[in-house]
Amino acid sequence: MKTLATLILVSICILSRSQNLLVNGSFEDLNTCTEYHVECAPEAWVSSSSGFTNYIKDRQRSHTGVNCMAIEAGNFQQHFRRTIIRSRLICGLRRGANYKLEFYIKSPHDMLDSAGIYFSAVDPLFDKTPLHKLTPSVYLERVIAPMKINDSAWHKVEITYAATGEERFITLGYFAKEDYLGDRVHPLENHYYIFFDDITMVPVDPNERLCNNWEQMKEEVYEENERHSLMEKKISYYKANPPLPPTIIRNAYVKIDTLVLPDILFATGKADLQPQSHALLDSFCRHIEKSKIDSIVVEGHTDSVGTYGLNEKLSLDRAIAVKSYLQEKTGYAQVTARGWAFLKPVTDNKTPQGRQRNRRVEVFLYVRE
Repeated sequence: MKTLATLILVSICILSRSQNLLVNGSFEDLNTCTEYHVECAPEAWVSSSSGFTNYIKDRQRSHTGVNCMAIEAGNFQQHFRRTIIRSRLICGLRRGANYKLEFYIKSPHDMLDSAGIYFSAVDPLFDKTPLHKLTPSVYLERVIAPMKINDSAWHKVEITYAATGEERFITLGYFAKEDYLGDRVHPLENHYYIFFDDITMVPVDPNERLCNNWEQMKEEVYEENERHSLMEKKISYYKANPPLPPTIIRNAYVKIDTLVLPDILFATGKADLQPQSHALLDSFCRHIEKSKIDSIVVEGHTDSVGTYGLNEKLSLDRAIAVKSYLQEKTGYAQVTARGWAFLKPVTDNKTPQGRQRNRRVEVFLYVRE
């Protein structure tokens, strides 16, 4: 019994929650600009152009939904005319950690090799350095094959990015050192466009969680309503008077510990905790006293003897009994209880020993570090 009642603390992997560090990457949430009070751009994404030219509202031209965004990578009549689109990250990246960036891209021009992603600590809209003199964090040349002219298909791009820890903004742009001088798609069309849609950025490590204030940061990003001439004035002012980088809280790394309570710590066939279980749970509570708890999940399991309905009730009742004990001892209210009946066995139910192992309650502790 002593062996069975040993406290087991092990790190395990779980499926990631929704951990997207970019908001409105599909461009479907629309911003009502301060100047004209119309929906003239997506929320959270700002173009260096004052017009509507970078916002595309056309289901036929978008990858999914109705909207997509474009950058002007060149202009037949104007030397080095380029635009960018940029957004703020809602949480900071952890130095040295890897992040998976995915998006869809297309262009009628053979120019995607010099398109790129630029991460920065300061707002690129206020940077005095011309775009063709900046070096992006990632050139798409590494991850996408050259496209042929008039190729109108969307291409999926997947990038693994190693963070420096200083990233606050993401910029999509065309970073070639020379002007693009390719053919126009129409004699009256002077713009060379690259289109983007469905942008996501998530931690590679599933144990990394969004910062605690990500919802507040999303609201702040959505509240940036200047577009057109008001944005031009804002850019002009801050180029002359550079602001401090915005405060940002980095993502947290979550360690997952597991406490396994075997069947013998409950009354036979019931949800009542046996007195000997109290010492184990008390030890667990002392262990987590000074931890930064992200969440606690308690899951009950049974063997396959009997009906699913009875086993589901027993497994849930046992999980609730442990949940109540933990809440009383720790004062931590946010504990989730689940009952899985016999759906998640750890071994075969054909032997008494196997059935005993399957009858258990597991406590998952998610701790932020």
